Amino acid sequence: MLVVWPALGVAVAGVVCGVAYAVRSWRQAWRGFKSLSSAVGKGLDDIAASSAEIDTHLTLAGQSSERLSATLERLRLSRARLDVLLAALREARTALERAVPFLGGG
Repeated sequence: MLVVWPALGVAVAGVVCGVAYAVRSWRQAWRGFKSLSSAVGKGLDDIAASSAEIDTHLTLAGQSSERLSATLERLRLSRARLDVLLAALREARTALERAVPFLGGG
């Protein structure tokens, strides 16, 4: 019967050490999970902020594109008017050059 008590003591110590080791491992795993969770959460927040910023820039680019299209249309109309005015000026110069010899300018 003397051999049973030391064996029982070793068994109880083994169970206690095993439980302590399991609890310690579980706590380390839990801390790692919390750390990973917070890092992932921060990363997702950064991605969300970047996405919002990209969306803002795309909206502004779309508005700029609309303004550019309107400005290019106005430029096209202005160029057409300029072409008409230049043609009229050339016709007037030609007519004046023909009329100058008859006006006694030469």
